[in-house]
Amino acid sequence: MSMLETLGVLAHRGGLIARHPELTVGVVAAYARPTGLELELLARRPPDPRGAGQRQADIRAGRTGPPPAGRRLLPPFDEGLDLRAGWLDDTGRAHWEFGSLESSGDYAGFLLRTRLLFPLRYPHVSVALAWPEIGFPETVVDLALPDRATVERGTVSIWDAPHHASDPPAGLWHRDAHEILDEPHIETGRIVAAPRVLHRDRGAAVVLTRVTAVGALLSLEVVSVATRAVPSEWGASIAVLHGREAIRLGPNAASAAGGAQAFQSRAEFTVHKPDHGALDLLVSWPEAGLPEALAMVPAR
Repeated sequence: MSMLETLGVLAHRGGLIARHPELTVGVVAAYARPTGLELELLARRPPDPRGAGQRQADIRAGRTGPPPAGRRLLPPFDEGLDLRAGWLDDTGRAHWEFGSLESSGDYAGFLLRTRLLFPLRYPHVSVALAWPEIGFPETVVDLALPDRATVERGTVSIWDAPHHASDPPAGLWHRDAHEILDEPHIETGRIVAAPRVLHRDRGAAVVLTRVTAVGALLSLEVVSVATRAVPSEWGASIAVLHGREAIRLGPNAASAAGGAQAFQSRAEFTVHKPDHGALDLLVSWPEAGLPEALAMVPAR
């Protein structure tokens, strides 16, 4: 069964774990399962203060930026164009892992996001980070992990996990969100809700994997899974209930993969933090046979 079909135990509340003038690195999500630690990191480089013209002039003159950082954990022959991440064993040796990388950037800055799978090392894991080419030094951060019993007890298939969706109130007025919110710097926020199943029926499930609070905003990640082909663009539709209004959200980012046997998607949404400390989400996925249902999610 894939990780998308298995709820893990929240292993870290998120936030920055490394700060350096050349790079900051934060935890977006961390889930512990008996099969390993799924860790999502986001690294961000600040804008180049020299501007595009001066930067090009410096490059032509051979002035390319800060000197490379020293190496102790990375092998000397390693050369990379992005952040490397790994874990330390009991001898202090680094095991560098290759994650799924997404990057974007220009002269306004650079962002790199990666998902990695590390072995579980109770009661903590030592995470190694390195990007010596830009002057970011090798950094080791200890992340505390839940104990083995908690991980084994809390890991459950999304097809067996409890869910508490209920019928939505009658007479709702549905509309699209008028305001498009930019995605906040989620790697600086704090995760305020554990993974949970929002809605499920025969062969289709909608899972809330993360709710991250960043200032006055919440960032949500929603996974939609079906055990059959589904003609869907990005999975389930998500709306926020405000009084009698159901405000449909557009995703900040979405990806989907499907075939004749299955469909899986991830989508991220941004909403204002509710005043009463709980999100009232209306979830529907008619293409997969899931009618609209109300799911209440504490978000403190």
